[in-house]
Formats: sequence, structure tokens, C-alpha cells
Amino acid sequence: MRILLLYGVNCTRKIWDNLRPYLDNYEVVYVEYPHEITQKANDIDTISKWVYETYNGKPYDAVIGHSLGGIVALQLASKYKMKFNKIIYLDTNLRPANEFYRNLMTVEHMTEYGNDILTMFQKERKFYTSNLFKSIQEEFDYTKYLKELTQKVYAIYGDRNRPEYKNKITDLNLSNEALSKLDFRFINNACHMIMIENPKKLYEMIDEILEYR
Repeated sequence: MRILLLYGVNCTRKIWDNLRPYLDNYEVVYVEYPHEITQKANDIDTISKWVYETYNGKPYDAVIGHSLGGIVALQLASKYKMKFNKIIYLDTNLRPANEFYRNLMTVEHMTEYGNDILTMFQKERKFYTSNLFKSIQEEFDYTKYLKELTQKVYAIYGDRNRPEYKNKITDLNLSNEALSKLDFRFINNACHMIMIENPKKLYEMIDEILEYR
């Protein structure tokens, strides 16, 4: 089973290191966006177009995208018509979300991983344009890519160690039409960086989705 794996801004493939050992049974393509592409990208579609031109033509059972990578995944499937049996995004905001979703990691995970992650962010930040950041940080709406899909999209989020919080879905500020296209899953003991914070649970959830017919 072949998986196309896409990360978000300010990252490298190292963000998958904690998850990678769990994915040994799959053929995983770990995409890395060239700096010469991201330095000129004023919108997400510039990155999506490069991914399409580079990786189209090969069959993929699934695409999994984290954060901005989730929007890339949707664009690949809807705009560029790449075929995936399963589409999964990880902690991706299709519209500006409420405060509940605005944290990187739990306090404990920040202590353990924060220095390495923030150093990576700082090093990679210079390779992304201010316009690209505006396209994912200010007023935006990427739900149109859901509307063009006929298949279900799996949306996995960290539960911020608040499993009892009742407005997790409401706080994503999505329309009923958009919500009808999504299958939500929440992972405990994780915030935005799910693949780093709780890789075992994430793997189990991904495996369950991929094996489901």
C-alpha cells in the first residue's frame, strides 16, 4: 500500500521521524518541498502544482497531509484529479479556527520536543513568503476543495487533552455542507504536532482507516 505524505510550513521530513517506524508495512513517499519552490510560492497552489507535477502518474492508496499539507492533499484530489482511495488530513484548518486549536503541543511535549521543533521552524521560516503565511493565517476558506470531492475525507485532530470539550467540531467554524464531507477522529495527549506527540495512536488510527473498505 503506497502513501503520499505531506508536511506543513516551516517543516522538514524530520517531523515524521517518530511516526516512521510504525509505517514500515507501507510504502511511504515522504515528500519534501524544494526551497526554490517555497521561496516563490505566494499561495498553497504553487506547492500543490509542484507536488502534482513531481508525483502524479504513480498509484497511491492514500494521501496524508499535516496542516498546510492537508490543504495540498485536498487540492491534489479536487483540482488536479489525483486518485487516492483515502484522503486524510492531520490538524488542518480549512477556515480560521477558534482558540482551542491554537497550540502547538502539550506542556509536557513542549518540554521534551519544543527546542528541536522550534529550531526547525526558525531555520525553515526564511524559505516561505509572507503571502503564503497570509493565505493560511488570515481570512481564508479552503472548503471549496471539499465540495468538489465525492469521497469522504478523514480529519484527525489532537484533542488538546480535553476529550470532554464539547465544541471541538464547532470551533473549526465549518459549514454544515463542509462538515458532511468529513469523518472526524481525535487523538488524546496531542495538540497540533500529532505525529510527534502520539505517533502510536496516530498510526493505529491511520491503519484502521486504510484497512477499512
